[in-house]
Amino acid sequence: MDVPGIALITGAASGIGRACAKAFAKEGVSGLALVDLTEEALTAVKSEIEELQRTLGQTNPCRVEIYPTNVADETRVNEVIETVSRTFGRLDYVVNAAGIAMKHQGGAAFAETADWNRILDVNLTGTFFVLRAAAKIMLKQEPIKSSIDGRSLQRGSIVNFSSIQGVVGIPLSTAYTVTKHAVIGLTRTASEDYAKEGLRINAICPGYTETPLTTKSPAILQAMVERVATAVPMERMGRPEEIADGVLYLAGGRSSFVTGTALMVDGGYTQR
Repeated sequence: MDVPGIALITGAASGIGRACAKAFAKEGVSGLALVDLTEEALTAVKSEIEELQRTLGQTNPCRVEIYPTNVADETRVNEVIETVSRTFGRLDYVVNAAGIAMKHQGGAAFAETADWNRILDVNLTGTFFVLRAAAKIMLKQEPIKSSIDGRSLQRGSIVNFSSIQGVVGIPLSTAYTVTKHAVIGLTRTASEDYAKEGLRINAICPGYTETPLTTKSPAILQAMVERVATAVPMERMGRPEEIADGVLYLAGGRSSFVTGTALMVDGGYTQR
């Protein structure tokens, strides 16, 4: 186990965020704070995690708390991060997985302002709100030694969700692509701010992945299937669990000398 401590995950009720929550539980964190829009969805994920731990026979199952939150709500985000810190005593890992996607029919010239604002509010501003609040907590807490080498010190680790669309352009995806480029910029500048303080900040860039976000919209699903067939060397979509493995690597002790990076987990898409 190289993720001892407390983890907070946004977008935890479905898709990749849900897979991340289960992955941290399997690895034996002592506490999980799950953040998403609705209490009902979060309660279901909490029950799944508790059942998973029983199935695995974990003798010290982690404490799971849920926090219904819109990450675009600055006041609520600050309140939740402070509450998590008080409840668990510290905050070691933050996974910024909350996000929304949308296609703009006709491209950038026909993108609606309301759609643009909504996607930026969640994907970029929400990521910033969570990062800012978490960093303030992490910078004040005592660092812990890496369970891998026993020497590296870490005050905290934040993993932001970008995308392959953080490094390439995709048709009809103006707002989403802009936010994912910006998340990489946010990650790089914030990582420079706090690297010497033992706070690591990285981004993960998933490729086409089978999640509710990408499959519930027929337009998005059709576009994905077409792109996977022609542009992904592995010729398949990724699974949420495969992205979660990348998140665990970036969060934990095995990446103790990694900060400011954008890790591509995309089946080879960006290598073409």
